Amino acid sequence: MDPKVYELLNSIPEQADYAADAGDLDSEDISPGRVDAVKELLLESGDEEVQFYAAKLLTSWGYHEGLVALEKFMSKPEVFEGLYTHRLHGYDDTYRYILMAVIMYFANVAEKEGKEIARVQVRDLLLKIVALAEKRPFEISEMLRFVKREKYPEYMAALKEYLLAIIDQPDVHRWKIYDALEFFVAVEPGFAELILKARNKLIDNFKPSRES
Repeated sequence: MDPKVYELLNSIPEQADYAADAGDLDSEDISPGRVDAVKELLLESGDEEVQFYAAKLLTSWGYHEGLVALEKFMSKPEVFEGLYTHRLHGYDDTYRYILMAVIMYFANVAEKEGKEIARVQVRDLLLKIVALAEKRPFEISEMLRFVKREKYPEYMAALKEYLLAIIDQPDVHRWKIYDALEFFVAVEPGFAELILKARNKLIDNFKPSRES
């Protein structure tokens, strides 16, 4: 990647020491010129990988064209899969980064335009990510916190399917199982109890070791 493009997509202003990466920046720390330059990359870069990074960043910042582009990229996984890997286990973690960008989008749009607008816009992409997490090892703890906080019922059926798909595969899904069980203990304890009773187990039986 060209150094100038990398700087545009990744730099954090000196005063923004709260941000872990450029997607975390508050609006006051994002110049209009930078937004325009990232939008230009999204539209005009001949490198689809660069376009993906631009779409993800614009999504994090709350720009709808970024979200639309990111959703289109979901049909072209060959462009972005493998761009992020889990630091301990080495599996592809890119979908988790997409998930975090979409949840940041929700927060930014909810603040500017209202939660109901943001709620509708993120729904389909979040449901796609949950479905993918049934088969892949990336975590969706941010999604569970989002649904618990916002109390949006439209995700509950998908999250139940998610837990049922992963619960008997601890070697693949590790902490995901325990996190999902904790979520249901908090928001729908009867469902969690049913799942545990069917396996004659307690929730702590699904808690991996710290090394997992």
